[in-house]
Amino acid sequence: MRISSAVVVAIVFQFLSPMAASAADAPNGFRDLAWGASPGKQLNKEPAPYAEDIALYRPRPGKPLPPLLKVPVAEEVYSFSKGRFFSASAFLDGKENFGKIKAALTETYGQPSATDERKNLRIWKWPGSPVEIRLSYNEKYSRATVTYVNTRMDTSR
Repeated sequence: MRISSAVVVAIVFQFLSPMAASAADAPNGFRDLAWGASPGKQLNKEPAPYAEDIALYRPRPGKPLPPLLKVPVAEEVYSFSKGRFFSASAFLDGKENFGKIKAALTETYGQPSATDERKNLRIWKWPGSPVEIRLSYNEKYSRATVTYVNTRMDTSR
């Protein structure tokens, strides 16, 4: 009887471990910009509009971008819908940095909710939250993209 109880405990532990790993709270924004905030002076608006209600911003030039989860960032783009922050993408160069950011995101947020190996895509979602983190890798350009998005605030959808 003891062996079967140990087996049941091991099975339950195996089932609950991934849930515990992904129990980290959804991000409240990206870097120091909270969802719904207006663009600050640290950002420059892109000249051409992306869509009717969407404006893109980039960090002001002059300072190097801080690493994202200790991984170097080549560039960033912030998206605002009707003047409210809803998404940011960080671009990381090289397959090595893709591996590092994938490991860092998994360590921080647990296993992705969805994975498509064929498209080099991983998505982290939180139950009851409109927030997602999407990680993709483009082989042709050797570039990873990490996108933090609050899907509820994206009026272009």
